[in-house]
Amino acid sequence: MNHFDAAYLCAAPFFLTAAWYKRLRHGKYRRSLPGMFGANLPKPPLPPHRERVWMHSVSVGETVAAGAVFKLLKEDFPQWEFLSTTTTETGQDQAKRSLASATIHDFAPADLSWNVRRFLTAYQPSIYLFFETEIWPNTLLQSGRRGIPIFLINGKLSERSSRGYRRLRPLLAKPLSQVRTFFMQTEGDAERLAAVVGDRADIIVTGNVKFDNLPTPLSAESKTELRQRWGVAPDAFVVLAGSTHPREEKIVLDGFLRLSEAVPGARLIMAPRHPERFDAVASELAAGGHAAVRTSRGAASTSPSEIILLDEMGVLAKSFGAADIGVVGGAWNPIGGHNLLEVTAHGIPVVHGPHMHAQKEIMRILKAHDASTACEADQLGTVLTDLAKDADRRRGLGERGQAAAHENRGAARRVVELLRERIDR
Repeated sequence: MNHFDAAYLCAAPFFLTAAWYKRLRHGKYRRSLPGMFGANLPKPPLPPHRERVWMHSVSVGETVAAGAVFKLLKEDFPQWEFLSTTTTETGQDQAKRSLASATIHDFAPADLSWNVRRFLTAYQPSIYLFFETEIWPNTLLQSGRRGIPIFLINGKLSERSSRGYRRLRPLLAKPLSQVRTFFMQTEGDAERLAAVVGDRADIIVTGNVKFDNLPTPLSAESKTELRQRWGVAPDAFVVLAGSTHPREEKIVLDGFLRLSEAVPGARLIMAPRHPERFDAVASELAAGGHAAVRTSRGAASTSPSEIILLDEMGVLAKSFGAADIGVVGGAWNPIGGHNLLEVTAHGIPVVHGPHMHAQKEIMRILKAHDASTACEADQLGTVLTDLAKDADRRRGLGERGQAAAHENRGAARRVVELLRERIDR
């Protein structure tokens, strides 16, 4: 046992109590918690394989990024085997779409040294790729001790996280020294990381690989089919609000109601960020006198007054293509925002709140192209109404956003080429 194990064990009663509550109330951790402690490990362990690559991503966003790199690695190294792991169950479901042809799908091991050792013995990975600064000390230490080359891909480090890591630098120095190369999204991320790990570390700025896994814009026929499935008229003005968090559904609803006064027949589609909140959001809407039609139940809407609740996983990025405006949540709460590219890829305008600090590179690029619209919560209705009445402005925002998204592709290819150099070396 080391000091990381001791810290985890001290925190275990609090974590397990919270996990048990969420499991009973929301159904979370039913698959992931057993998986983290080896429920799915192969017995007997897999035989060693010189080219078995372990790719780890936390949840949905990181797994989308991993998918872009995975696709190129599969093309360039068809002989490789891939072990895909995630931390969350929604991430696991996304991995089975984004990394569908991976040889193995499992949950990452809980970061206790003996648990990580058991995982590594069972799967025998030869390379470890982890995404967006998902730093687990024992995983890095145990992988490094087995001589497994470790690479961080699409790394990002906020000012707040950087301050925390600097305070813990004496403890984290050895685990972080196991990482061969840090492929970071931006120069700022690289500078903040260097302040933690030292200038001698191999830190390279490659850009954001999320630009390389954009949804394909819907054809006119697909857009019509999707609207028909929802019960939305072909000519209706549609606002789709995705990845919303608590409190944000009310912000979106209030903004939409103001829009609907100016644009009769307008429709609202709402997609909460976390599946365990689908029932709660439906109940909140009903309590406020707003009927909601849930897409997972197959029934089409019959009235413009009904709100369509997109309560299915893995369909949001595609569904934005059937809307006229995309609203992305996570930015009216101080969460830091979510991926705006899922909207801009379809050539429609994207609206979000002011707290976008977790998406700095995407915001930098979209701002440079004047391709996103930020507003405070009480301004959303005005912003939506103004956009609905100005087709030329909507078209311009959509075209600039789509151009910005496509012009900045290439990070995944840069990562793969640099990986190839280091692996060959």
